[in-house]
Amino acid sequence: MIASRPGNLLWQLAAVLVILASVMPLLTDYPYLALAPGLGLLFLFLIGRRPELGLYAIIFLIPFGNFRDLGGPLEKIKIHWLLALVLLLVLALRLLSDRTLMARFRSNLWPWFLLFLAISLLSTFFSDYKSNAAEQVVLTLVAIVFFALTISLTDKTGVTRHIPAVIAASVSIGSLSAVVGTLFHVAVFSEGDTFSRSTGGTADPNALAMQIIFGLPFVVFWLTHARHRLVKLLALAMLLINIVAMVGTFSRSGAIVMGLTLAILSFINVKGLTSRQLGLLFAGAAAVMLVGAAMVPQSFWERQATLVSSKQDRSLNRRGSYLIVARDAIVDRPILGHGPGTFRDLYTTSDWAQRYDKKGSTNRRFAHNTYLEVLVGTGLLGFFFFIALLLTAMRNLLRARRLFLKCDDGYHADQVLHYLVALCVLLLYLTMFSDVFQKFMLLSIGLSQVWLRVADTVAVEKAPVGAGPATTGFDYWPPLREER
Repeated sequence: MIASRPGNLLWQLAAVLVILASVMPLLTDYPYLALAPGLGLLFLFLIGRRPELGLYAIIFLIPFGNFRDLGGPLEKIKIHWLLALVLLLVLALRLLSDRTLMARFRSNLWPWFLLFLAISLLSTFFSDYKSNAAEQVVLTLVAIVFFALTISLTDKTGVTRHIPAVIAASVSIGSLSAVVGTLFHVAVFSEGDTFSRSTGGTADPNALAMQIIFGLPFVVFWLTHARHRLVKLLALAMLLINIVAMVGTFSRSGAIVMGLTLAILSFINVKGLTSRQLGLLFAGAAAVMLVGAAMVPQSFWERQATLVSSKQDRSLNRRGSYLIVARDAIVDRPILGHGPGTFRDLYTTSDWAQRYDKKGSTNRRFAHNTYLEVLVGTGLLGFFFFIALLLTAMRNLLRARRLFLKCDDGYHADQVLHYLVALCVLLLYLTMFSDVFQKFMLLSIGLSQVWLRVADTVAVEKAPVGAGPATTGFDYWPPLREER
């Protein structure tokens, strides 16, 4: 009894603190915050037992950038950053009691991440815009933390079932909010007055278009590989919602990449269909296209037509000025660049910024090309390590797929292929959108390592006794083979 008193006192003190923290907001202008301590305590209990749920929550929040703040006096605090902080604490406590968990952090992607971080730091040191460049270095560290959480908290069930479901659901819910915003003129889900464009849970219609493109392969995989008819119908509904939401964004680049994505997905999934199913597919696709063409507003087609008449489109001409500024900046400092994230600072001081000045809008504009942002910011060295990171992730997925095919596991081989398509079309879209730390891209990079680990484990289990390692090639840190 005596020995247990300190523990009892600790729990009593914690209970008193939770009660006080719940009562205090009732005396302020933000009484709804009274729910936060109780919910936070429940959340900590759940995360302590199943930390992967925290990772899934972070992934689910990706399409809702406009709603990731706590609000009120805590509006500068990001929900996903709090989740990541809690997950880091849980991982640290687990590592103290189980050192074998360190094996989960093994990855052949670490060298490229760390080298890119080193070049970013060096470029920041010589930058004329040290403050803004330093902020980008902090974001690089945050990206590395997200990568570490992904590879350490994701297992086979997570990468094969839970995460695809979270991605498909969250992107589709974001698209549904965009459709609602367009149909019922809900300002929080759209932007513009005379020319309204859907944004969903994002701050920018082009960001919504990017997320739709990334989510399509996961939705289509459900549609083509699900065993239950209800799941197929749900996937079909999500596919249609995402296509309608894309129309609402009026994104020209998004429409082009979405068309290409759907063509690729049709090509890789058509091989398993019978002639009857193919006939139904083509008939259904033709019907959808005819109905869609009739229902799509004329303004959408007029905006797409500006792609072939750039002299009449101010937006496209302005994007051409980004290329000129970027070219001059790269020639000026080709090796280390001007500091990460400094393209906007360079553009705002150029003559082009004044020529395309728009009342009520800032001249600190992105390059609308992620790779140009990296080249201008960190030079050829940073660009090399950034591209090496992406290529290594793609290579991991290809190697995982080969291992699954070798083990006659066509289902997971097809699933990896859809992951690869999602990453590739996202990287294609990033040639027309600036987001060096795009969260779905970072997630895909981390999951490429998880897929290689899972495939390697399956290959080892099915290999004859005494066979060598399942994977081939040089790895800085070999994949974890003992995980089940």
